[in-house]
Amino acid sequence: MAVCAEAVALGRAVTDVGETGIETIVAVRHPEPAETDQAIVVVSPCGSCRELIWDYDRNARVIVPSANGPVVAGIGELLPNKYSRERTL
Repeated sequence: MAVCAEAVALGRAVTDVGETGIETIVAVRHPEPAETDQAIVVVSPCGSCRELIWDYDRNARVIVPSANGPVVAGIGELLPNKYSRERTL
């Protein structure tokens, strides 16, 4: 399994400033130098990164791509029916 940029960014943030939560996070794709299309684009976080963001801050906002350009979504919207260890008896 690869380590994504979101995990590195969150780890660095915690190391540098402590656990302060996430207001908004975004991932972008930078093309390789040899690629014809050199556009830098917003990409959606993978499932593992969504879990990591949720575990770190359930109120985090995530900028994700949409048909009309980037939009802001709550991390909970990106993880419907999220597994939780919390019990409701």
